Amino acid sequence: MRMRARNNLESRLEACAGFMTDAAGAAELPGPLHIEIGCGKGRFITETAALHPEISYVAVEKVSNVIVLAMEKAKAAELSNLKFIRGDFAMIAPQLPEGSVDRIYLNFSDPWPKNGYAKRRLTHGAFLEQYKRILKDGGEIHFKTDNRGLFDFSLETFPENGFELKNITFDLHKEMPDGNIMTEYEQRFSEIGTPICRLEATVRK
Repeated sequence: MRMRARNNLESRLEACAGFMTDAAGAAELPGPLHIEIGCGKGRFITETAALHPEISYVAVEKVSNVIVLAMEKAKAAELSNLKFIRGDFAMIAPQLPEGSVDRIYLNFSDPWPKNGYAKRRLTHGAFLEQYKRILKDGGEIHFKTDNRGLFDFSLETFPENGFELKNITFDLHKEMPDGNIMTEYEQRFSEIGTPICRLEATVRK
């Protein structure tokens, strides 16, 4: 289903233009660089950026109707360490310099459950190779999902592509570690009792 355009979308995007950047601009941001792929409405990335002003954050989202909401959150919070890139990360990744990223967040990515669509999953080997190129040695991927099938798939693909796994959990909210920041989806799933899976993957070059 096509998402209906939000009222005054173009003028709202223009009002947040100062929060937009591109791959070249992202690579020039000061300090450690953390990227969220598919930021949705922006709850996770804005709250995380507010807590860590010493880190530069970039949120990637290809849906204009959604990214505008995230940028408006960042603008309301006056976050100077958060920028946004509107587009498909598969097209953006090749423009990022090798070893320029310290951490990547993958939060509730589309599971693409049919076997024929496996290559579209953001934890497929083809994507993991892109992440390996842009991550620094020792850089991390933090991955959350409510989809157990995608999580099991990812538990295989990360090691197959040279990542070391740690802090694996099949029920994050049962343990609820300090500092966990929820996305909008995560809040919804937790309220209905859906287990949240999470892992951290470290790249070694």
